[in-house]
Amino acid sequence: MLTRVFTTCLLFVAIAPAAADDAPTATVAAAPAAVKLVASLDRKEAMIGDPLRYTVEISAPAGTELMVPVLSGGVGEFTITDFGDLPTRNDNGRLTVTRWYTLTCFNAGERKVPAPKVKYKAADGELKEVEGNEASVTIVSLLARDKSATDIRDIKPPEEVPFDWRPYGLGVAMLLVLIGIGAGFYFLLNRPKKAYVVPPMPAHEIALAALRKLHARRYIEEGRFEDFYVELSAIIRNYLEDGFHLRAPEMTTEEFLGAAGRDARLNANQRRLLSEFLSQADLVKFARHHPTLDDTEAAFAAAKRFVEETRPQHSTAAELTDAAA
Repeated sequence: MLTRVFTTCLLFVAIAPAAADDAPTATVAAAPAAVKLVASLDRKEAMIGDPLRYTVEISAPAGTELMVPVLSGGVGEFTITDFGDLPTRNDNGRLTVTRWYTLTCFNAGERKVPAPKVKYKAADGELKEVEGNEASVTIVSLLARDKSATDIRDIKPPEEVPFDWRPYGLGVAMLLVLIGIGAGFYFLLNRPKKAYVVPPMPAHEIALAALRKLHARRYIEEGRFEDFYVELSAIIRNYLEDGFHLRAPEMTTEEFLGAAGRDARLNANQRRLLSEFLSQADLVKFARHHPTLDDTEAAFAAAKRFVEETRPQHSTAAELTDAAA
């Protein structure tokens, strides 16, 4: 049986003689000597299923061609689980090739590994075969060591099932989701309402209201003509700024009249009326002109008429009534 296993796969190893660096290139075979084959196990006793180290050493003269079998699967009652080679050694002209195997056995009792065989070709070319030795080991069963042990053992007690936190974690996650949804609906339903924004008053309404307040101050009766014209001019300029987006308060009269002349929303009569009013206001403010009572009344009437004529045409009836008052 060992012969069949060993001949399944062969590894050819040619052992060359050691030579110095300055030796000639020709190979000189060593003197004929026997090829030795030694097999051994790393221990004499092992438990069932324990790994065993099985070593085969082949010692041969330099120049001998070895045909080393490669064991696979199993040998005898042993199963091969691993194998490998060790570095080749050179001892005084003899080279040693070492191969190791990891074996396991599941049969109790004294077991032997069959003796290995190696074929080799000597330096003279003759094919020969050498047989090694058997290696034995005692495989011990636990039952044999423990006299009180039986082949059938009682079952182990049931193991405690570990506590599973996953359902609780899932419940907490679902609770948090529900709380988040509830909070979202609460804030959605109770969010602050947008405050009603009162639309700003139109520019012409602001101007007409300011004219009414100016008339109620009675600047003309008190002879405060300059104060009257300053406020009257400011009302008209602010109206033009808000209603026509002309930066009137920041322009001189000439600059403003030039800008107003280019605005298509003012007709020629309105531009003339505005020019006369602003010119008269400048005379009072800057030239110390003393207007008559009729002049001030005419200036106030001109300012009011200018606002009324230039206001938007879609004004309501209530606005027209306030402006007339």
